Amino acid sequence: MLHVESFWYRPDEARPEDRVDIGESLLVWIHSEKEDEENRVGVLRKMVKNIRWLAQKLDTTTVTLHSFAHLDDSKADPDFAEVLIEEAATRLRDRHFSVHIVPFGQFNEFDIHVKGPSLAKVFKKI
Repeated sequence: MLHVESFWYRPDEARPEDRVDIGESLLVWIHSEKEDEENRVGVLRKMVKNIRWLAQKLDTTTVTLHSFAHLDDSKADPDFAEVLIEEAATRLRDRHFSVHIVPFGQFNEFDIHVKGPSLAKVFKKI
């Protein structure tokens, strides 16, 4: 999870005007592992809890969820990973967060400006 000053992405090979600017948010890179499929409810609960905890510490209500399947050799089924992200977004929105989901399954060019404090960069393994 990264507390970003700014973040933008553009689908690979898209026109420059197709760039999506997010601005300041808690950017959450999500990697679903194969074993997560056996504990979907627990993984979802802990993911949302961790995001809410850090967002509260950073005093932000804007969250960007980004699938990132390149972090490990163990990968969950893509359908599982996509649904997990959608469910996390729903739970966060139910708690009054503004949530943006980077489109699932596409390659993007992106630019990130991460803030400097120690809590701006947090890794949580669920």
